[in-house]
Amino acid sequence: MTWAVQDGGEDEFAYVFTGELAQRVVDEVSPRLDYNINLMDRNGRIIGSVDRTRIGTVHAGALHAIRDGRRVLVDADEQSADVRAGINIPLTLDGRIVGAVGITGDPAEVESVCSVLALTVELLLRNEQHRDSSRWREAAVRELLLGLVNGTVGENGLLEALRHIGSPMTPPWNITAAVPASGSGSWSLPSSTSVALLRRIQGEPGVVAAELQGAVWVLSSSVTDRTLAATWRRLRTGDVRLVTGRHAASSRELSVDAARLGMLLTRAALLPTGEVTELSALVPEIAVAQQSRDISHDTVERVLTPLSTTLRETARAFLEHNLSIASTATALQVHRNTLVQRLDRIEHVTGLNLRTFDHAVAMRLTLLAAAALEDPYRGE
Repeated sequence: MTWAVQDGGEDEFAYVFTGELAQRVVDEVSPRLDYNINLMDRNGRIIGSVDRTRIGTVHAGALHAIRDGRRVLVDADEQSADVRAGINIPLTLDGRIVGAVGITGDPAEVESVCSVLALTVELLLRNEQHRDSSRWREAAVRELLLGLVNGTVGENGLLEALRHIGSPMTPPWNITAAVPASGSGSWSLPSSTSVALLRRIQGEPGVVAAELQGAVWVLSSSVTDRTLAATWRRLRTGDVRLVTGRHAASSRELSVDAARLGMLLTRAALLPTGEVTELSALVPEIAVAQQSRDISHDTVERVLTPLSTTLRETARAFLEHNLSIASTATALQVHRNTLVQRLDRIEHVTGLNLRTFDHAVAMRLTLLAAAALEDPYRGE
């Protein structure tokens, strides 16, 4: 379904259903009928027909039906070279005539068939209208989210865009992304999962959502802890994990959170495994996501490449256990002295003493850079 401007008409806009849709209807219906079927647009032009040589020509009977807003019957004794016996019935949608359906034959025989066909076509058009409306709305939400990520949408633009798509909303805000669960083997949600999530929150007041960067983004307004928890319950399944911004952000804070989230999703391997993660807990990950792959590659080559697999895993475990010798030794199932020897070896090779805070942070950033480089998602 598309829209077309009608110059000088009673309505500012008029629906126009496409030739592709019209011919598809004819092709599906005609094998079940012994009559010639034509579908005409609002100008009486044939856009779907059993006799495809007639496509593009104006159907006089249909034009009368459209102009007069009533069914037009042509008896056998009234037909001519240009007008065949049959019936033409206007097609209406939202109270507007959008075209006509015509069947060739004895009007007494085909009138009931044409009436049923007209109702069928109108139902198809309504379905097309609904699908187009849904697609347009999601596209508008996606464009708005991209504007937030790119910093091109300010508070006034945000509020106006939300009003334009029929979802007037006010701060405070929250932005949340549903991404594939850890271990799913993919950085992008399957289409079926995205569709299911969007349906779950469809119609929820104060919420708009769209698929973006392989995730489902959800913008919530007038946020309270209760409303946000309700939205998260709808989103949380075994197939996804959530990454979320501030719970009650101002418009400026929302823009910052959206930009950070967008940056992280270009390096999805940096995302932690937890079911719900706050952006505020991902400062190192965001810092690494912002740096170029060349810088990440150089850092990894300089720090990690000289280390054996065992020493890399030792460094990772030591950081994950908060620089605790006892906890790390237990996790790795090695003697404490063995762990100390490994840490000394790491310091000798890299110059980083992981028992000191600054050097531990440097190793943490390097390990994150390695994860970012392994991420198959396109970065820049």
